[in-house]
Amino acid sequence: MKRFSVLLLLAVLPSLPAAPAADSAPSSPPNQTTFDRLTLANRDLLDLLKKQQAVLEDIQADRKMQNRHIQSLEERLAEALQQNALLQAKIAKLEATAANPPSTSTVASTTNAAPREPSPPPDAPAAVPEPSTYLPPPESEGAPGTMSWHRLFTLSGKENSKSDLFHVQGKQWRVVWHNQDKAGTAYQNTSALFISAFPRDDVVPQKVCAKVGSGGDSAELNGPGNYYLKIEASGGSWELAVEDFR
Repeated sequence: MKRFSVLLLLAVLPSLPAAPAADSAPSSPPNQTTFDRLTLANRDLLDLLKKQQAVLEDIQADRKMQNRHIQSLEERLAEALQQNALLQAKIAKLEATAANPPSTSTVASTTNAAPREPSPPPDAPAAVPEPSTYLPPPESEGAPGTMSWHRLFTLSGKENSKSDLFHVQGKQWRVVWHNQDKAGTAYQNTSALFISAFPRDDVVPQKVCAKVGSGGDSAELNGPGNYYLKIEASGGSWELAVEDFR
């Protein structure tokens, strides 16, 4: 009986289910080659951005150099115009002297006749007085809630000048200007006026006007910000007004 039990146990054992397999191995770490490729791509992108930044800096430097060159040319032009005005004045004086030579002295008469009294000079035409200003009057302020031009200040002179720093609140502002030759036909178109607007702490100007001879106009610029004006003038007189649109 004991032997039969052992044989029965041996017959049953092969049919028993196998023991569960151990847990599968943990997943392998990320592929090192893919990681290296991403690192290399990021480095290439960073190098490209650095090159683009260098190109932009070179462009800005070239622009500043060009503006300095333009400013130097304008200064030379202003000097040339001033010299031209002086030459024109000298030519006008020489032409006036040649057209009206001094009268020769008359021979004294041996008779005892009384000297002739000179005839009175003809009446000279009355000179037209110059206006106190060639600038238009400031515009009246608009109704509450509406925008209008507000005059900040005015400047005038006969030589180079520079304004104080001023603040613009609106998105637009303008410079109303006028240039005037000296009186007399000999001085026509002998004056020059150049105005540039500079943002604060910037060497790149915004052109306002370049005028030879008498005349005026206005130039609108974008705001807001802090600005100052540089005025280069010769051979005449000028005046300007700065107005803020707000």
